[in-house]
Amino acid sequence: MAQRPGQPVDARGRNSRSALSLAAINEPIADKAIRTASALIGGWVTGIAAAAIGLGTFAVAYAAGRADLPADASVVTLGAGLLVLPLFAAASPVWASATLVAVAAAGWWLAGGSYPDGLSLFGLTLTTVTATAATVLRRTRERSAKGEIDHLTEIADRLAAANAAQAEASEVAEALFAATRDLSMSLEAGEVAGRVARNAWTATQSIAATVLLWDGERELFRIAAVAGGGGNTELQQLEIPLRNVTALQGVLDEGMADVPRSALRDPVLDALLRRWKASAILAARLQRGDRLLGVVLIARRAAGPAPAKACRILSGIALQAAAALESANLVNDLRTASNLREEFTATMSHELRTPLNVIIGYTEMQRDGMFGELSEEHLDTLKRVHEQALQLLDLIQATLDVGRLERGLMTVDAREVCVQDVMTQLFAAIPPAWRKPHVALHWRVDPAVPSIRSDAAKLQVIVRNLVHNALKFTDSGQVNVTVTTDANHERVHFVVQDSGRGMAAQDLNIIFDMFRQSSDRDPAAGGVGLGLYIVKRLVSLLGGEVDVRSAPGRGATFRVHLPTAGPHSMPRNSPGLRAARAAVS
Repeated sequence: MAQRPGQPVDARGRNSRSALSLAAINEPIADKAIRTASALIGGWVTGIAAAAIGLGTFAVAYAAGRADLPADASVVTLGAGLLVLPLFAAASPVWASATLVAVAAAGWWLAGGSYPDGLSLFGLTLTTVTATAATVLRRTRERSAKGEIDHLTEIADRLAAANAAQAEASEVAEALFAATRDLSMSLEAGEVAGRVARNAWTATQSIAATVLLWDGERELFRIAAVAGGGGNTELQQLEIPLRNVTALQGVLDEGMADVPRSALRDPVLDALLRRWKASAILAARLQRGDRLLGVVLIARRAAGPAPAKACRILSGIALQAAAALESANLVNDLRTASNLREEFTATMSHELRTPLNVIIGYTEMQRDGMFGELSEEHLDTLKRVHEQALQLLDLIQATLDVGRLERGLMTVDAREVCVQDVMTQLFAAIPPAWRKPHVALHWRVDPAVPSIRSDAAKLQVIVRNLVHNALKFTDSGQVNVTVTTDANHERVHFVVQDSGRGMAAQDLNIIFDMFRQSSDRDPAAGGVGLGLYIVKRLVSLLGGEVDVRSAPGRGATFRVHLPTAGPHSMPRNSPGLRAARAAVS
């Protein structure tokens, strides 16, 4: 029976019931012929041997009668022959002994010999019965031994089949492990498709392999990767409409199909098989849940049904490849959504910052009396508007900074920086709205602190955010900012310590994350959780590290460690950094 084009196969490679039945019929034909021939030959040999023994016995008896030998001696000789017969004549029937006695009697009678006495005849009869019983016993033992042999042979065949199946399963498992272990190493769909095609080609030892990715919006397949066949990179990105691949309907419905080249209607696939000199393709569906991701194909040179081993390997590769492709597609979707979010945030921040700067400018002009004298109530209102506008401007600037950091657009302008000058400019520019009447702000730069190679603007943002955070969460007491260096001047340490409310231990691991704040913060303090996130990212960009120590009711201490020689001049967790931390502690 011919195979139907695009006929589905299961993971073990059984293409159809007809193919399986044909194999089951053809397999024992040779064995049956051999057994039939052996039976015929054995029957003829047994018949010839029985006739020869019978004729020989008749001739001996006839000769003994003609020679007028003593009858008793002839009986003894015949009895001895009857007893020896079951030992050497393995195929002798049960009635052989009685037949030989009858043949000997006929030969004796025809020769005219004298008959033995009654006692000899009784002995001959007893010998015949004994020989017959011996034959029956031997035949019974032979049947029992043959049954045991057949049973052991069947067990051996089963064990051999089980060992062969286990060996094939082990080979399939090893091939799948080697073919799928690197699929999850990439999160790019194109690279994953290339690895799937290459691994399917090598694991199944086929002519070539290709991966078709499904485009649901346009209802077509796109050749994403090709492996083997002498190299066909120019074929990538070619498109195959769904209406042209009706022969692959079996793989779309059942998960796997074996398709001969004659059943293909798509010119692209037909050209591929002609180039590869292939006679058929074995295809497996790439699907996760109800979502079709694509198809992986291997080209085969043989036109017959695909081997079961190749089907199982390709099925396993398709299963793992679908998971890897889904992860890659998910990451790509997340990247796209993140880029859209960042572009939207950056655009909106720019659009908001322009009118906000106008508001701040006109507010400052009114406070300076450029539009006439204002009352105290009016000035107080303008002051509040000005302060809130500045806070909103800081928030917008922080949002822009986060967008640049996330997109990798934040660069470092490394120059020689005088730390004393940076700190002086920073504290001169601290807005009065940050200050509190019961909180003292002190800062000190150790004279031994050298100039460092860093980005002055980003350094100001780091210290500014830490100071703002300390003042925000300190209701009374003081905020101290100190700058020191280690003994060999490899690192400069910025320490911002406050006497505020402090933080719980579980919050210390999350406060540097985006949009995360301490669990016991006061909602009236404001903020969205970007300041410390920006601090950590900028410190890392400048080649340093930041850490925090805090406890409820005992304030918080933030420490920033920056290299004096510039970003990435000292490995993380180096002995010099550990010594510096110990000195600061």
